[in-house]
Amino acid sequence: MNNIFKILFFNIISVTCYSQELKIFEADGLFGFKNNNDIAINAQYQYANEFLGDKAIVYKNNKAGVINKNNKVIIPFKYDKIYFFDDSLLYVKNRTKYSHEYECGVINKNNKVVLPLKFSKIYLKNEKLFVEKQRDSLISETRFTDTRSIKKTYGIYDLNGKPILEPVYDWFKKIGSDTLRVRKGHFSAMVKTNGKFLTDLKYTAFGDFHNNRAAVRIDSSYGFIDKSGFEVIKPTFYSVSKYYNDITVFRKHNGQVGFMNINGKIFYESDYEILRYPHLNCAAARKNKKWGLIDLNGNILISFIHNGYIREFEGIIAFKKNEKWATFNHKGKQLTEYKFDSIFVFGSKESPSSSFWNLKKNGFKESLAFVQESNMYAVINYKGEYVIPLNKSKNQVFELLEKLKIR
Repeated sequence: MNNIFKILFFNIISVTCYSQELKIFEADGLFGFKNNNDIAINAQYQYANEFLGDKAIVYKNNKAGVINKNNKVIIPFKYDKIYFFDDSLLYVKNRTKYSHEYECGVINKNNKVVLPLKFSKIYLKNEKLFVEKQRDSLISETRFTDTRSIKKTYGIYDLNGKPILEPVYDWFKKIGSDTLRVRKGHFSAMVKTNGKFLTDLKYTAFGDFHNNRAAVRIDSSYGFIDKSGFEVIKPTFYSVSKYYNDITVFRKHNGQVGFMNINGKIFYESDYEILRYPHLNCAAARKNKKWGLIDLNGNILISFIHNGYIREFEGIIAFKKNEKWATFNHKGKQLTEYKFDSIFVFGSKESPSSSFWNLKKNGFKESLAFVQESNMYAVINYKGEYVIPLNKSKNQVFELLEKLKIR
């Protein structure tokens, strides 16, 4: 029994000693490694990184290599830079003739090439190697500088260096954890990072997803796809807005405008010159160069007699007539007289492109607007009430407004 404990004790001590981390030390401008106070590897390297497991990146004669804890060279000193991707893959780089540019590749811990030195950048993401490849065309060359045309393409490889997507794509954009939007030439598609295409490479425009819908264009017509790549709404429209909530504003090639739900059902259509995006169940529209407000069924809430309008996103609604502004609620009820010379809302104004991608972030508890009335200044809320009364001093009004901010 004593012998068993002696063996166990010896093994524990051996494992503990072996597992102790080697720490970098410097002597006479060179670097080595110590185990506690004992020198394990003499100071002989220009620079050294800490050990990652049983490997460390070190530099000698201005080149990087990798050693083990016995100071055996396992990756030779032939690279300008080396980084660990993980415990089995290493990112290697050599400088090109151009400043801050490198030829990059990947090798494994056994010094076997996974990706050759022919890429400009490489990233390890979700167990895949995402690459950027750069191709230069020399336009002119002088003693001090070159003029080049640079084209970059992108692709994906597995961890063994097998291509998943050849690096021939002009652009990648992440959609989800395993889905990309890619472009090659003038055409875009949606593809999984395993190389499976969810759509054909056929779209001449491809928007961002909102509520599981992205606007796409074929030739000059727009429609929508979902995240599975299915064309929920075929590309037949002249223009469409993004989906905020479950409504888009469309314009047909014949000029008709209207509202459409998320499944492609048109529930209102008209011949207005302009139709803005609806929120609070109403939308600004223009007819005969005059602005008004309608509900989702097309009922007129505010008459088409106005030269301009301002809508804060889900907040203040104001219309301009005879150079004076008045405010209204979302049902068309007039809240103030036409008396303001100017009005400025502090949230997100309605987008001129009829699309919404930012919710309001105004820092106040309610929708507010700064107004000017007969050379005096004030702040009103979405009900048309004075939150800060009329004052001759613009600065005093802004000082009071600052106190209303959410802290």
